[in-house]
Amino acid sequence: MDERVFAVVVPALDEAERIAACLRSVGPEAAEVVVVDGGSRDGTREVLAGFDRVTVLESPRGRGVQLDRGARATSAPYLLFLHADCRLPEGWAASAGRALDDPDVALACFRLHTEPSDPGAGRLARLWAKLLDLRSFGPALPYGDQGFAVRREVYEAVGGFPHIPLMEDLAFARACRRVGRIRRLPLSVRTTSRRFDGMPVRARLCTATFPLLFRLGVSPWTLARWYREVR
Repeated sequence: MDERVFAVVVPALDEAERIAACLRSVGPEAAEVVVVDGGSRDGTREVLAGFDRVTVLESPRGRGVQLDRGARATSAPYLLFLHADCRLPEGWAASAGRALDDPDVALACFRLHTEPSDPGAGRLARLWAKLLDLRSFGPALPYGDQGFAVRREVYEAVGGFPHIPLMEDLAFARACRRVGRIRRLPLSVRTTSRRFDGMPVRARLCTATFPLLFRLGVSPWTLARWYREVR
């Protein structure tokens, strides 16, 4: 087996409008594609039925639980975790594979390119998105929407994704950093600005402050109550 063979794991909850674009972006480069559904009621399962190569699993709601469920249902030596509203760039597997060939690298992630959910969004909305994307170029711990690529032995060594309602991505990235380096790839995952739609100021404030609060010891269950819109 090629040591760079990837299993792609996608958690989903009411993603009928976006999941198809996400899965098409994976392309033929993944040996396994697993979508773990957390109880969708919007037609997500019907959309998934149109993808022959995709295995659909059920799980209790919560990204940490869903991601871990999907990872443990696969066998490929490399894992890529991808949010359902994200789209991978061309050449993603080769780039991530080269990064993970370095035994000192525990986690590889992409840069982020956020697109307004509304195609007619004005210049200010697009500028906000670009400013938020700058974080993905810096040394801070990456977020899950940047896509996480790991070797399976690293995933097992750090205990997988924690089963917590929020901050599972930062907890996982922090655990990976304890055992190796985090490599940012020179490619960008495209995502949507939906987490800011409807409550832009509040959502941006949460995004800016929650990682610090989590590091200071605030419970992820408390943060989830404050955030409200937890997927």
